[in-house]
Amino acid sequence: MKILHVAKISDNKLNGVNAVVPEYVRYQSRIAEVKFMNYNKISINGLSEWQVEFDNLENILEILKLQDFIPDIVVIHEVNNVENIKLYKTLKKANIPYVIVPHGEITKTALKKKWLKKKIAYFIWFNKFIKNAEAIQCLSENEMINIEFKKEKFVATNGVNLPDKFKSYFNEQTTQMVYIGRLDCMHKGLDLLLSGINGISDFCRYNNVKLAIYGPDILDRKKILKGLISKFNLEDIVSLHNPVCGQDKVEALLKNDIFIQTSRFEGMPLGILEAMSFGLPCIITKGTNLVEDVCEFEAGYDAGTTDQTIADTIKFAVNDRENWKNKGAQAVKLVSEKYNWDIVSRETIDNYLKFIRS
Repeated sequence: MKILHVAKISDNKLNGVNAVVPEYVRYQSRIAEVKFMNYNKISINGLSEWQVEFDNLENILEILKLQDFIPDIVVIHEVNNVENIKLYKTLKKANIPYVIVPHGEITKTALKKKWLKKKIAYFIWFNKFIKNAEAIQCLSENEMINIEFKKEKFVATNGVNLPDKFKSYFNEQTTQMVYIGRLDCMHKGLDLLLSGINGISDFCRYNNVKLAIYGPDILDRKKILKGLISKFNLEDIVSLHNPVCGQDKVEALLKNDIFIQTSRFEGMPLGILEAMSFGLPCIITKGTNLVEDVCEFEAGYDAGTTDQTIADTIKFAVNDRENWKNKGAQAVKLVSEKYNWDIVSRETIDNYLKFIRS
């Protein structure tokens, strides 16, 4: 089986798609023949043996033919790239099937963001791109439910690599919560989180509850967060930090007690999977798409969907200190049994096989 993955990515691992696409390629190559094409036309670290260099999309099949690699199926990551339009037309002419991995882009909630601009773009370009796909690969059941396009859908999640370090102790005199991800108030629900903390600020101060937020300052979003922190007078509770990756991220996770993410919508958030793989219990909203698994494995706390439910859940989690260690162990078990890349890759390829035409 020959699989071509297509995406528009860079080496900036602070972006979830940039982080997971190389893992798709590496792990699926253990089972099938895999190549990768980057719309950005830049080399990605660690993918040199799989990456296809090309001049333009019109002759991509000729380039692949010279490499004796005409794909049985093409996996296209994300929808909102205009390059997808030229590529899908080329694939259609050659009768090569493709599936789309939207990474949360086409749920009802996501499409409401900048809805007029998206409505025009989808009418002109992307509706046809989606229509001609064999299927949509959803990263969770919840994402699948919230995609209204009339296409066949299947669930195949992102994965995570299990680390060699795990949370070994929890703070006794304080509760250290941490969020690592994009500083996007709407998408990541950081406004809900700060509003919730504002509602229980006296409780947080009395119980020495702290929140550390790590993320890149894109489109001046850090300024928005600073404004909310100042508005709610939370400077003594909430701290903002530069983005972390690699060993710095590992240290940031291990020195904190609870990972918290209050997204309104997601595909499959890698940050939560990574935190659980290190043994951190998580406080998460329904929009993260991981609440059902976390509750089933007793690996964290369901924070609902509102600032009030988030506040109530933080209070409950702080008072549930005696169960943190067990919940952290269950978080590791959840990731190892359902979300490690070896398992995820095999299940995903089994789904791809259904859409290969003879």
